[in-house]
Amino acid sequence: MLHHLRTKLSLLLILIPSIVFSADNISISNAFIKKPRPGVDVTAGFATINSNIELKVMKVSNKNFKNIELHSMKMNYGVMEMRKLTEPKLGPNSPLVLTPGSDHLMLFGINKELKSGEKVDLTFLFNDNKGKDITKVFKFTIK
Repeated sequence: MLHHLRTKLSLLLILIPSIVFSADNISISNAFIKKPRPGVDVTAGFATINSNIELKVMKVSNKNFKNIELHSMKMNYGVMEMRKLTEPKLGPNSPLVLTPGSDHLMLFGINKELKSGEKVDLTFLFNDNKGKDITKVFKFTIK
């Protein structure tokens, strides 16, 4: 009986960490929002987002912005082109890298003054490859 209980407990201890790890191991680094110039209500945000599972970014939001979109930025025949990204993906060994001059967040309709050094929470809605929604809130620093 004791051996049977130990076997079940061992199996449970093996399974629990993998369930917890796969459901919520999404991290962010170098997260910042560029402080907009006076009178301008649009700015950009940058970060690197890592995940141990395949995810798509479905939406990014914050009450202080009318709309937040992910955009790509590419030079095409000497002209800088910006395009909205739909459902960008990230996963193991393929982080979502948002950097100046490349993929980035566009934050439209700023309805509150952003101060240098201030922290702003952005809510990301992800969807995994099984159709499950995962919501994470990340802190971005105004720079």
